[in-house]
Amino acid sequence: MKTIVRNWALITIVDELSPFKVLWAVVVSDNVRNRFKENDYLCSSRILYIEDNLVRTHTGSCYELIGEGSEYVASYAQLISLIDGLSPDVLKLEKK
Repeated sequence: MKTIVRNWALITIVDELSPFKVLWAVVVSDNVRNRFKENDYLCSSRILYIEDNLVRTHTGSCYELIGEGSEYVASYAQLISLIDGLSPDVLKLEKK
């Protein structure tokens, strides 16, 4: 079971202890407990691994990436804004 997403971005969060990555994306479909509706945004928990076009997070979520994506670098403070729904483009995050 997975959530399919588009307009995705892998974002490296640079914090004082160790950097980590999260996924920010727009939902296409969600067959996992119907957490999301089509066109909702999401900001994932810490990414454990990425294999082909599948992302697995530390909370056990699985996301299928479709289309082209981007990579950015953000601060922990910017992560809070991402969680609140602002996109990487709106925040003018640094491209990786």
